Amino acid sequence: MYRSLSLRDFPKPEIPAIKRSQRLVSSPDRVSSESTDEKWFLRPGARTNDGVRLFCFPCAGYGAAMYRPWINARQILDVYPVQPPGRANRIGEPALASIPDLATRLAKAIAPLTDRPYAFFGHSFGATLAAYTCLELEREGYPVPVHLFLSARHPPNCPSPVPPMSHMSDDDFVSEINTRYGGIPEQILNEPDILAMLLPALRADIRSLELIEGQRVVDIPAPITTFGGLSDSIISADLIDYWQDWTSYGYRRMMFEGDHFFLDNQREALLDEIAETLKYALGDSPRQRLQP
Repeated sequence: MYRSLSLRDFPKPEIPAIKRSQRLVSSPDRVSSESTDEKWFLRPGARTNDGVRLFCFPCAGYGAAMYRPWINARQILDVYPVQPPGRANRIGEPALASIPDLATRLAKAIAPLTDRPYAFFGHSFGATLAAYTCLELEREGYPVPVHLFLSARHPPNCPSPVPPMSHMSDDDFVSEINTRYGGIPEQILNEPDILAMLLPALRADIRSLELIEGQRVVDIPAPITTFGGLSDSIISADLIDYWQDWTSYGYRRMMFEGDHFFLDNQREALLDEIAETLKYALGDSPRQRLQP
């Protein structure tokens, strides 16, 4: 059921003192040439915005386009849809079947954009990628997100409720994806050539999730809000709640009407929740907390 909590039930995070000096400023001399490559973010029509940068990580096989309706949707949100390799404008690049490797590369692209408060939203595969990217940014000494929003996914330390499928034949793989998640649109299924172009990235993303299953719990230095669909047949609220072991900075869960892709029909309510949570988080700004 929907579990509603007041924002005041959510503790404001304190940045550990040992890391404060590292997080005040990003180091330009440590930024690689890849980090300034705009291929990682697609923001068509984005208006100038000094709000919280919200990096949005797509689900398996998808790209930045799934978050196009989020751009300019809320004044407080400066949305940066993430475009991993192997899809859309990056179809010529090989998809990476390793979440740690992808997080390392993505962190380099995000690092120059950590000069003001930012947050992560990730759906399904994107939730796990968001968590690992946050950990990589912390490891490199960059400012961490003020908040993580993780949707429709359990963390790697939680045993998967379903068996591996990345090894399956194309036909069986597509059938299993749609049985579990309903994630491939009918119009794509009816276009074999297009489907063949999309499958490598989808398979690589699923494989990367399978490879990190059983990984130990890691403490994420930011509060976490999780979201789920009440009719999701695979990812239950109990599985989602394993994320609470990944942070000591505050955790809560909210469930919405809908299935694994509840965010399609619940976009407005979801964006409202994200915006309100970030307004509260910024009431005690990260920059103020970083002062000695």
